[in-house]
Amino acid sequence: MSGVRGVNTGYPVVQCSMSSLVMENRTLCMPGSVDSIPSKGNSEDHISNSTWCARKAMTVVQNTQYIVGVEMLLAAQALTMTEALLKDFVLGQGTQAAYAEIRRQIPACLDGDRWFHDDVQAAHGFVVSGSVRNAVLAAIGEFV
Repeated sequence: MSGVRGVNTGYPVVQCSMSSLVMENRTLCMPGSVDSIPSKGNSEDHISNSTWCARKAMTVVQNTQYIVGVEMLLAAQALTMTEALLKDFVLGQGTQAAYAEIRRQIPACLDGDRWFHDDVQAAHGFVVSGSVRNAVLAAIGEFV
C-alpha cells in the first residue's frame, strides 16, 4: 500500500508483523492449567499457574492494541490511496472523524518507503490514549 510502485514496499512488513502478533496471541490463549507440575513434595499435584496466566492475558491485551491500531492505520492508508477514485463518496461522520484524527497523527505514506516503527508506535498510541475514539465521539455523540 504505497503510492509509488516499483521498489517501494508500502506496509506489507507491518502487516506481517501484526499477523505474527495474532499468532502469538493464539498461543498465549492456551490454558496455563494444562502445564501444571506437582509441588510441595508432591503433596499438591495441581497449581493453577494464575500469575503466568495473568501475564499472558496482559501480553494479549498489549498485542491487540498494536493490531487494532495498525488496522486503523492501514484503513486510513487505503482511504488515502483511493481518495481520487472515491471523490464523490462521502464518508460517514464517525469514519471521517477517525480518518482525520489518524491522519493528524500519522501522515500518509505515498512518496516511497519510510521507517514504519514510528507509525506503528503512533497507531498503538491512539488505541491506548483513545484519541481516535474520542474524535469519533465528538463527531457523532455517544455510541449506540
